[in-house]
Amino acid sequence: MKINFGFDFKQIKDGLFFDFKEEIPNWKRYASELIRDKVILDLKNAKKMVEAQGDFIVYEVYNLWKSVDFFKKIYEKTRIVSDITLLNHGIFSTSSKGELFLTYGHAHKANCGEVYNILKNRCFLILSEKNNFETFILKLKEGDSVFIHPKFLHRVVAYKKDCLLISFVPEKAGHDYLAIKGKGFPFHLFYDKKKRKIEVKKNPKYRAKYKVIERAKKCSNPLNLVRRNPEKLKDILENPEKYESIYSLS
Repeated sequence: MKINFGFDFKQIKDGLFFDFKEEIPNWKRYASELIRDKVILDLKNAKKMVEAQGDFIVYEVYNLWKSVDFFKKIYEKTRIVSDITLLNHGIFSTSSKGELFLTYGHAHKANCGEVYNILKNRCFLILSEKNNFETFILKLKEGDSVFIHPKFLHRVVAYKKDCLLISFVPEKAGHDYLAIKGKGFPFHLFYDKKKRKIEVKKNPKYRAKYKVIERAKKCSNPLNLVRRNPEKLKDILENPEKYESIYSLS
């Protein structure tokens, strides 16, 4: 059975564009909001960019669980929230190098996991432990899935093209944005277009180490689970202590 997302999409050069079959509730995150809340590391160049070209959308979130029949039924059965995120690609700079576009990032208020599946293109997932801020930078490609343990702060960073992903999380997990607000993450990613090189920069507000994970381990695709056994997906997300191997990064 093919899942109806309520939209189709196409890629034109490095950008992704939606063709909606129905109206889907959504919200947008603007550069000015990320700057205001100081979740970007290079605030100086981000401000210069907005001053030079005006405010712009960094990413959009579409609430499938509120309107698309398949996902509404999953929510009614399991209280699992399913969203689509379109993260635009680019750098917060008017020059050829700067900080890569990113999501705000969050932690969970309850002891619940979350799972991402990358629908199109590549991105990075940054995971930072809440207790000691040890950080893991995962390189994710199209088709990869990652179960995110509730011990992690997490955010997605775009690469060379717009990135599209779907997420599943129990409604009761809650979103803690205050864990990120005013601080950002322990490590941020920068890109030099001329050298075609990624640089990991340390945030001076933290004392921490990081490790790059070149590829995600193989795990259950949440799209298959939510279609065939949504109660199993609910159990995995609500009881992460029972599924250590699924949440392990290696």
